Amino acid sequence: MNTMQTSALFSFILFPTLLFATPTTKDHHLCKEQENTIFSFTIAKNNKIASLCEEEDGAYLAYRYGISEKIELQYPERLDKSSWEKFKLTAYSRGGGVENDAMGDYSLSFQNHGTQYVISQNWRLAENEYFIGILVEADGKRHVLQGDKESQIGSLTRLEENSNFYK
Repeated sequence: MNTMQTSALFSFILFPTLLFATPTTKDHHLCKEQENTIFSFTIAKNNKIASLCEEEDGAYLAYRYGISEKIELQYPERLDKSSWEKFKLTAYSRGGGVENDAMGDYSLSFQNHGTQYVISQNWRLAENEYFIGILVEADGKRHVLQGDKESQIGSLTRLEENSNFYK
């Protein structure tokens, strides 16, 4: 198999598998039993967990941050159908393997008490780059909380075709 065929195989078969891989442990998410884990990862610097959880019938979307013993932030506080309107999804992807510089740029943002949160998942195959994390902006200061890709469950790409964002 030549280099181009190997790259194409990775782009079309292996890479999507990595995006949607789900570890068997529940240790890396903060979703409840009646919720599906859309996207979750551990913050590399402090080992806290960031999770996006959808009620199994799609009734709400929730963001949680902290550890299983202590949730530091749940957004929104009220979990109902209106929760979907409180988030903004931005999604862009381009396929075609390394030759076409395949990439993805996904983010989910919200504001809570004057603080802006942007949960991100980005990749570029040509540069072999991959990033997950959260940008937190408050009082004119920006903090990047980089995620540990080894702890990742799910993907923001799961939200791209969710009709709850387009009602």
